[in-house]
Amino acid sequence: MFNLLLKKGTKMKKDQTKFEEEIIKNFGNYEVTESQKNWNSYSKFQKQEVLQEGDKIFAELAKLKNEGYSNDSNEVKSLMIRWHKFLLNFYTPSIEVMRGLSEMYIKDNRFKSKFQKIDPDLPDFLHKSINNYVNELEEVYKEKQKTTLSQTE
Repeated sequence: MFNLLLKKGTKMKKDQTKFEEEIIKNFGNYEVTESQKNWNSYSKFQKQEVLQEGDKIFAELAKLKNEGYSNDSNEVKSLMIRWHKFLLNFYTPSIEVMRGLSEMYIKDNRFKSKFQKIDPDLPDFLHKSINNYVNELEEVYKEKQKTTLSQTE
């Protein structure tokens, strides 16, 4: 996941190390460790497929935005599910981490500029889309908790 910022020709090692330090500071070591472990286990072809899937998700999201779909539409939700599955190539994200990513996508210029190259308004649309999706996940989680707790009474 964190390798997404790095394409051939960039100051990869230095930038990657700095970025991983920021992630550890903001989210903890788990995501970086899992991401490194998973990423390093993939073949060159698998890495390419994973990165292409990410690019497709963001391009399709921009297309939906430009076609007038709202960030809480079923079509956008389907892409958010794909994005969530995409993250699983790297680590299993918590709700808090997904919210944090949505913030990074609009506040961190490394992400923001990447998404603005696809569409100038994509960072904001992506941020709102992720938050809508995560809010739904949170509601499902709360309902499951209530059900579980009521069964123990």
